[in-house]
Amino acid sequence: MDGIHDMGGMEGYGPVPYVADEPIDVGSRWQAFSGAAMFALLRSGRTNIDAHRHRIERLDPTRYLPISYWGRWLAAVEVAVVDQGIAEQAEVDRAVTALGHHPDQTAPPPRMHPVQSLESRDNDASFLRTIDRPRRFEVGDRVRTSPDPPQRGHHRLPRYVRGRTGVVVRAYPAFTFPDTMAHGDGEQPTYVYAVGFSARELWGPGGDPHQICHIDLFEPYLEAAEPTPATGGTRTEETR
Repeated sequence: MDGIHDMGGMEGYGPVPYVADEPIDVGSRWQAFSGAAMFALLRSGRTNIDAHRHRIERLDPTRYLPISYWGRWLAAVEVAVVDQGIAEQAEVDRAVTALGHHPDQTAPPPRMHPVQSLESRDNDASFLRTIDRPRRFEVGDRVRTSPDPPQRGHHRLPRYVRGRTGVVVRAYPAFTFPDTMAHGDGEQPTYVYAVGFSARELWGPGGDPHQICHIDLFEPYLEAAEPTPATGGTRTEETR
């Protein structure tokens, strides 16, 4: 889905801070709760990780930008419990208000509502699948990404790489397809490829001529590209 979350290549937001050896940890109890609540929903079978990501994408930019990573997770949990019929929106609003006034207290659990699961994932710990058709591409093939978003809704094709030509540098097995998983349309597994794009292909003449950006892309996002004149064939040497 196109939205404020797809920030790759956007300007005006300043540098991305990097801290070497930064511990991977949560800084407060509410952050830990955000993760625990999301994984509880995943384990319940009511949702899947792709639907969770799509809920984050659906947040209004005025809400998305000011809050942290864990804040977005918690916001997605709030949407999920309503989507899945676990609680009504009014119950969620009351709990949020109560916790805002008394952050150290535990809110009462919402009343459970009978509902059928809206999504089909069986909560397999792995997204890896086996399919009975060959890959369309192999290492060394030149490919071009779709110039348009694959669909209205969730997808994994970044805006800055659309309509660009690169070289397949690694061919992966098949995985569940996020575009369909996020909308309850089944797994529809498909192959995934690591595609190398030159910085100049992505960013124009100002790109570093020595840099290659590798992006994992699902097969439906790709089509065969014309070979370069130097090769005269359908494949080029693997990019390193």
